[in-house]
Amino acid sequence: MGASMVGHATYNPCSGGGTVLRDYLRRHLLLVALLGITAPLFAICAFRLSGIAADDSFIHRRIALNYQHLGKPYFNPDQRVMVTSSPLWTVLLAAAGAVLPVANAVPWLELIFVLMGAAAAYLLAREGLASRGLRALSFPALAFLYVFVADFPSSMDQMETPCAVALMLAGTLGVLIRRNWGMPLLVLACFTRYECVPLCGLAGIYVSVRGQWTKSSLLSSTAIGLSGLAWLRWEYRTVIPNTVIAKSHLYVLTYGRVLESFFPSRARAAVLFALGVVWLIYGTSRRRAQNPAAILLASFGVLLWVAYVVHKTFIFSWYLPLVLAPIAISILLCTDTKEFRGAALGAIFAGAILCNFVFADVRLLHAAWRGAPSDILAFPAAARVHEYYRIGTALFSECPSGTLMTSEIGGVGWGFRGKILDGAGLASPEAIRYHPMRIPEERSSGELGEIPAAFLRARRPDMIVSYDVFAESALPAARSLGYIDYSYPLFVREDRSYLMNSRIFGARQMHVLVAPDGHCSPTAVDQAVRMALNE
Repeated sequence: MGASMVGHATYNPCSGGGTVLRDYLRRHLLLVALLGITAPLFAICAFRLSGIAADDSFIHRRIALNYQHLGKPYFNPDQRVMVTSSPLWTVLLAAAGAVLPVANAVPWLELIFVLMGAAAAYLLAREGLASRGLRALSFPALAFLYVFVADFPSSMDQMETPCAVALMLAGTLGVLIRRNWGMPLLVLACFTRYECVPLCGLAGIYVSVRGQWTKSSLLSSTAIGLSGLAWLRWEYRTVIPNTVIAKSHLYVLTYGRVLESFFPSRARAAVLFALGVVWLIYGTSRRRAQNPAAILLASFGVLLWVAYVVHKTFIFSWYLPLVLAPIAISILLCTDTKEFRGAALGAIFAGAILCNFVFADVRLLHAAWRGAPSDILAFPAAARVHEYYRIGTALFSECPSGTLMTSEIGGVGWGFRGKILDGAGLASPEAIRYHPMRIPEERSSGELGEIPAAFLRARRPDMIVSYDVFAESALPAARSLGYIDYSYPLFVREDRSYLMNSRIFGARQMHVLVAPDGHCSPTAVDQAVRMALNE
């Protein structure tokens, strides 16, 4: 009886439950608060800035639309070409388009994955945190905000990068805390961006060495990988995107130009280097065992950065988070948070790596607050997409059976749903043989994806749409073949009022050329385009 009474006295369900609840709230209430603040903020920005999507986002959307309605995940439904570089994103867009009752489901997907990635970063920073008190709250919050900041510009571009970052960080979290879903998520990340393959491989080695594979994890990872590869082989007869092959031929860059994409100035690179040295000396602890997730993310980020530089890859803005976000989070995970000095150095160094995103985010938030997308620095790029779309829509309305040649296929292809010949080679593999174009004989810069004159002569399309800067050799060739050349101002009239004398890539005019003996009436095409552009 006495023993029983002692037992009851030492066990208090209410007390234990209260402790569990308090611990849960202490650990996750801040995360819930961050999600509650950033979700509506993101939704407002996505709604008010919906017109600034990148040209490449419309390539994904056209492929997904063809898959959704025709069962063919191709850019041109009659061409079995792997134009998508993100197979999982294509499938998600098609599924969201079929399920969600909205005209454009992309912002909703972006919202999900931006928050998922930020939450995964928060939980990664929360796991194994040695300090308590304010720093135990601030570091996970910083990790959340850093990923949100890094993903935000790409999400407004409506690209797939936030999805890849979310799967990458969530998968790494799963590996760190030994959950069965860790490796399967990393395999999915590989089908979102192929750059994630090294991270998946490194994580697979770590899990194997530590003996962490479970039957369900191994089977699900294998099933996802084999199913994805089988789907690619079935649909495209290959697993290598044609876009990867085309871009490797299209752009001619120097090592310095690639490095500038990550470090816009030598001064900034020097500051980052100095911060890194100081952080290594004073901000890390050599006594504490290093976080495996930090090692995985840092190794992946550095390897990907080296690969980009070595291969002289043209760095689009949405490539940057794939490198910088994992490195920034790994710095937070490696930082000794027991002392204020170390914690401050880690937070400053990780934030400095992402400072480019901070500047872009501030402009985006300001533009969303004012309801003025024209306030963002990249608005000329968005305005060019508006013009491409207007012209593509007008041409499809006037001459849907004609073939159209261009070198930027996103906005044009979203408006013109007919046959498109891609001078850059992304959607037309036959154009790759004419690249790289010679500099300066055929184009003025290796960063310009232009229409080769030889490709134009070989295919003789009914219509050609291009800014002059993307057709430096093609314009004279087309005129020599008798094409009727109609030129129009840069940007549609509504956008020009905001852009004043702005240019895009140094272009001066938009050109629409029409074959005199093709399927399309030159006069009718010109009238349709002028009406679409309000000229």
